[in-house]
Amino acid sequence: MAISEQQPGPDQAQPEEHGASVRAAARWLVTSYAALAALLVAGIQLKDVASVTPDWQLATALLAVLVALLATSTVIVSASRVLIAPALTWNDLVRRETSEMTRRPATPAEILDETPPKQDPLLAELKWFTQIQPVQFTSPRDLREKLSAARADLDSNPSDGLREQVLQYEQAAQACLQQANAWQSRQLYEKLITLLKRSSTVIAVCILIFLWASRPPEQPPKVTKPFPVTIYVQGSKAAITAAKLDAACARQELKGWAVNGDINAPEVVTEPKGACPASRFTVSEELGIAVPIKAK
Repeated sequence: MAISEQQPGPDQAQPEEHGASVRAAARWLVTSYAALAALLVAGIQLKDVASVTPDWQLATALLAVLVALLATSTVIVSASRVLIAPALTWNDLVRRETSEMTRRPATPAEILDETPPKQDPLLAELKWFTQIQPVQFTSPRDLREKLSAARADLDSNPSDGLREQVLQYEQAAQACLQQANAWQSRQLYEKLITLLKRSSTVIAVCILIFLWASRPPEQPPKVTKPFPVTIYVQGSKAAITAAKLDAACARQELKGWAVNGDINAPEVVTEPKGACPASRFTVSEELGIAVPIKAK
């Protein structure tokens, strides 16, 4: 009869927190990670996305947000596996041992016995752990067989010595389960740490891409108050006509004031010069250039 059928208590993982320190560290890391991510997200101005005009730039910003959310979700799922890891049972240990014993060689080198077979890391740790136990056993299967035999002897010939022996085997079985579950928690924790490093890099890159892609188009400074300028009218006849400027103003250097518009293309009011009358027009790139001058 299997161990779990005779006395399931000692052979199954007890409700005590195996790997409690590992899970506490994982919980702290995830909490800190979530707080940092919240601070970073809070600094992102989502309203800036509405002002993004090129379609490819808008798509890039939205894709960066989506990838960052997926990376965050992956971390949360991985953390849940550490915080709510299913407990290993005695049957799990025996199943791993059976799988290792029946594993077939996977490579020609293993077939020729040139390389030793790869051992299950959990079973390798338990093999070391058995050496510090008060009772002698070589593997989970061996311990189960010895415990079953000791229980059978106790049923047929009750004695204090056999009870003590059964108790020692049960305590060794419980210790093995606790060690196995602590090992499992450590493995999940190490995977979580690796995932945190990678996802943090991904999220940081996504935030930088989002900030770059969602930045609003640069606007030239506005003319807030009139200032004197010199206007060099160098545009073509078509540009002069479009600005509703007199033809006599072509190739002229005019004095005037910038009164409105952008600094790069201000709306100016000019003084008359020769046949060029006083005018009000916008100095576009096609028309010419307006250079600020120091007021007297």
